[in-house]
Formats: sequence, C-alpha cells, structure tokens
Amino acid sequence: MQDDRQASAAERTEALVRDRLGARLGAELAHALDRGEKFHDVGIDSLDIVVVLAELERDFEVERIADGELWDIADSIDALVHYLDAHGHAPAETP
Repeated sequence: MQDDRQASAAERTEALVRDRLGARLGAELAHALDRGEKFHDVGIDSLDIVVVLAELERDFEVERIADGELWDIADSIDALVHYLDAHGHAPAETP
C-alpha cells in the first residue's frame, strides 16, 4: 500500500513538473520528454529552468535552489521529481 502511495505522489509531482514546464516551453515538448532526458540535451536553457523552478519552489515550499546547484538538482524531470518529493511538501490536491 505504501508503494502505491509513493508512486501516486511521484506521479502527481511529475504531472505538476510537466505542467509548469509546459506553461513555459509548450505542452507538447513538456509531455514528450522522457523522464530522465537531460534538459540541456534538448535545448532547454537555464533561464527557462530558473523560471519553472521558481514556481515549483513555491508550489512545494522548498528553499530556493542556488544557481550553482541548478543543473545538479534540476537537470531532468526525474531529478526534479526526486528533489521535490524529498525536500518539499506536495501541494494539496484540487477536486
């Protein structure tokens, strides 16, 4: 049962990450990215990631990620999901 809850939380986090990316870069790109695909490999630059990350930091109530750590923590959807789930508080679900 706990594995199901963890998977469900990770799925919700991934959906929100993709939504935030989609608002900045276009939904088609955000939903076409493989979870582990590196953002810089597909041409997503640091400015785009900083903007998306600022929204996610607010959503999950995590401390601001230092610019020097940006590509270590936020280099892919998978990395963002792991970081946000480990350090943040998932936003309340809306009905």
